[in-house]
Amino acid sequence: MRTYPGESRSLPSLNEHIIPPSVLIDSWGSVLIKKMNRALAPCCLLMTLLSFASSKGFAAPKPQDLGVPEYGSIEGVVVDPDGKPVADAVVHETSDDGRPVQGSIFRSVTTTDVDGKFVLDHVIPAEKVVVWAYKYGDYYDDVMEPFSFKRPNVKLPVVEVKAGETTTGVKIQFTEKGGKLHLYVRDASTKKLVHGVFSAWCRKGVPSKKYCVQGSGPSDDERLVSPAVEVSIQIEADDGVHEKWEYRNPKTGSRYFRAKSGETETVNVYLRKKRL
Repeated sequence: MRTYPGESRSLPSLNEHIIPPSVLIDSWGSVLIKKMNRALAPCCLLMTLLSFASSKGFAAPKPQDLGVPEYGSIEGVVVDPDGKPVADAVVHETSDDGRPVQGSIFRSVTTTDVDGKFVLDHVIPAEKVVVWAYKYGDYYDDVMEPFSFKRPNVKLPVVEVKAGETTTGVKIQFTEKGGKLHLYVRDASTKKLVHGVFSAWCRKGVPSKKYCVQGSGPSDDERLVSPAVEVSIQIEADDGVHEKWEYRNPKTGSRYFRAKSGETETVNVYLRKKRL
């Protein structure tokens, strides 16, 4: 098993001969699929049959014969704003409209080598495949992340991928680095971190119903925000006994946070308890 960069879930590697618990192979070589997740069934079935066929000396079946599309691949490089290669950047691909394919929106993922080069294997063929990258450690945000504050006018490579072929020469160039805001949400009296908070991050100039990220999270939290946008931030403790807090710039009094490129701003939030 391996954990893909940028993700918390573990998936079986296509290079590993893994037989899932839900797949049983009897002595006659027949395959029985039981209670398998429909999204993972084609992939797991393909791996199982390829492994079994190889061990028995049989000709391996073609992916398309099993209902799994024949894959293509994408090769390219990731560079910074100055054109220098970026190592250890996470690279994704997806269809141009973002629709899930086989239960997954992000269908293939890899990381760049020391020269910024990458190879995306097992890419489902399509006329328009979007390729993009990010590296949080170097303040390069994920411009395709549904819950990020997207940069305006971002241009991403869109390529055609054909079955059994490799699309080469793809170049991803990072734009200006984002900035981070690290929040510690504490009780105003004890100065200890509260247990869980509800926050709302809303983009300036956009209706709150259209562009607000809301939800529960930890009281020790860090967000990467593009310098191209300004956001308002409201926080309240999950316990319901503390007053709501709203971000204010300590120098200007503005209620909008604006990130500084390549920098991390740390803010201690002190929540006062509500008066009874």
